[in-house]
Amino acid sequence: MVNSKREFGTGPVFTITNYIFWFFLGNLYFLLMNIPLLFMLIVVLSNSGTPLPQGFTSIIIVCCLPLGPAVTALLSVMGKLIREKDISITKDFFKAYKTNFFQSLFFCALEIMIICILFIDTRFFISSGYPQVFTIFIYMVIAFIFSMGLYVFPLISRFYLTTKDILKTASYYTIRKVHITLLNLASFLVVGFVFFKVSTFVLVFTSSIICYLIMFYQQKILLEIEEKLKKNVEVVEA
Repeated sequence: MVNSKREFGTGPVFTITNYIFWFFLGNLYFLLMNIPLLFMLIVVLSNSGTPLPQGFTSIIIVCCLPLGPAVTALLSVMGKLIREKDISITKDFFKAYKTNFFQSLFFCALEIMIICILFIDTRFFISSGYPQVFTIFIYMVIAFIFSMGLYVFPLISRFYLTTKDILKTASYYTIRKVHITLLNLASFLVVGFVFFKVSTFVLVFTSSIICYLIMFYQQKILLEIEEKLKKNVEVVEA
């Protein structure tokens, strides 16, 4: 009887069931932390083709701010799942959400602000008849900023670093590990393709899947950073 329970508790069916539960609940918590944004998106989709009221775009931008803490919390949970193969999804999610709230909110606001300014610049260049190369360059900068964000939030979820160190580390690995950067971006494309072309059912797991893939791709990078931090601590203590 004991052996059968142990087999049930460690078998592939039990493991798969746990992962499905963790992914679903992680995605649910992520959505709950972004209810204002979800509401705004529903309003936009239900009125597609109708011009948005003045100031509505600004409201959507403000509603995007909670994405930072929620993404960081979900990345933290998925990172722990990859490392330890087991999590307490509710406890770990909200602990990470609370711990990293202000730093992740700051970086989210910073990223949104920069990207919005750059989009305004592109509209100015297009309306003013500037050469297309200026617009292409701005879009490349936007892609780089977004790619950096896919390193920034995993760093926040794993380490206690200063703002300066996070920016330096994220920009370094965005360029240095370009193949990982491309895989991070590809995660959005693949999940988006499955959602739009295969099944909308993936929506109940979308955020968790993307965060899991990002942390999976970056696990060696995060381990490398952890080893460097340990060496620095040993040097200081010596």
